[in-house]
Amino acid sequence: MSSTALSEVSYDDPSPSLELGAKVYLTRCALCHGNKGMGEGILPMRLKEYPNTSLINHRVASDRASILNATVLGAYFKDISQYMPPFGKELSWSELESVSDFILLLRKNKDEAYTLLSALNVESTANRKLGQQIYSTRCVLCHGQYGEGDGRMAKLLKTPPPADLTASRLPDPYLKEIIVKGGEAVGRSKHMPPWGDQLSESEINSLILHLKSIRD
Repeated sequence: MSSTALSEVSYDDPSPSLELGAKVYLTRCALCHGNKGMGEGILPMRLKEYPNTSLINHRVASDRASILNATVLGAYFKDISQYMPPFGKELSWSELESVSDFILLLRKNKDEAYTLLSALNVESTANRKLGQQIYSTRCVLCHGQYGEGDGRMAKLLKTPPPADLTASRLPDPYLKEIIVKGGEAVGRSKHMPPWGDQLSESEINSLILHLKSIRD
């Protein structure tokens, strides 16, 4: 099979492994499937017509052979969405096997899979552009485009209304606690949902960078 290895993935041992699978997943799959495989990727969160991309509540490709075929063939494999690209010519066979094994692990033992992803995400550098993307998919509905608390849900949420983030001067650790645990857990608005199970460490840190950049 003609293939090229991912330039973004650096590893000494080219043999298939779950660690390699986690790296490939983050670089090639998370955009649509999300950092935790729950379908919370940037594309499905932004595009209304985008199909459900959850790998946890999956509909097709439940065994290893099917997962591998779906990864290799993409939309050319049976019952796979037209948005799914084929990776057969972009990834090495070791990478294809590794990411297929990782997806299988994600479905059988989420905690173990998340541990692998967390180790990689800690190493990732936060950046404001990513934070802006996350804000536009997760936060804008309540806090508004510019963070002034005037999102579409502000008409319904009155006690209390969404916070004006441009006026916030909360320190980074407290911002992180609110994002991870949600508002009610830290004595603030019960309408603020917890994002700790859906955002990676680097995504949370990137979001904090963006929030600080929009302050008055």
